[in-house]
Amino acid sequence: MHFRAQICVTKKDIMSEFHLNSQTAHGRIRRALKNNSLLLLRKGLYVTTSSYLHESNRITLVEFIASKLRTESYISLEYVLEKFKILMPRSVRSITSITRGQTSTFENFAGHFVYKNIKPSCYFGYEEVKFRDQIYHIATKAKALFDYLYLMPEFGSRSQKFLRVQLFEKSSLQWENFSEEDFALFESCVWKSNSFKMMRLRQAIGEYFESKKFDEWRRQLLA
Repeated sequence: MHFRAQICVTKKDIMSEFHLNSQTAHGRIRRALKNNSLLLLRKGLYVTTSSYLHESNRITLVEFIASKLRTESYISLEYVLEKFKILMPRSVRSITSITRGQTSTFENFAGHFVYKNIKPSCYFGYEEVKFRDQIYHIATKAKALFDYLYLMPEFGSRSQKFLRVQLFEKSSLQWENFSEEDFALFESCVWKSNSFKMMRLRQAIGEYFESKKFDEWRRQLLA
């Protein structure tokens, strides 16, 4: 099967592209899957084998696929934090995304895709990425950290002392790769979310950056 523009296609796309009725399109899809000219992403969503095999930017293609598996979503959480070296890479890497819909997972030939729900007031903080002539969304570094901390229950304590231990001693977060500028953007996410949990985390992380500045000032003074 060959398509003029689409990367990921549905049965409706196939009906429109080849001027087929529903029953004929269903038969065409079954044959294409059987002879491996069409690859299944999830029920009702496909990509042509030639498009997948001949795509030079495979990472971006897989990210784009994530955006099509759940259309109202943006890539975030561990996947983005690993990209920025804020989390160490896992042995099995998933494409992690935020969705307004239900939490879900998909497994297919392209990888493992995880979608976590967040409340509507926290659904922001992503940028557009262009793939060919289409667009998908990926979180900023600051928003990916926000989403990660917001959804992880171990960061929900009311004790600032406990939060500091969780954030800077027990977690695998690589804070040396998160700058003061990143923290300023993180703060703006927190204020926008109006989340009590995130306000407490912002305070703990802010104190960490203040102590770093003090340590640097002291080193310079004693040099």
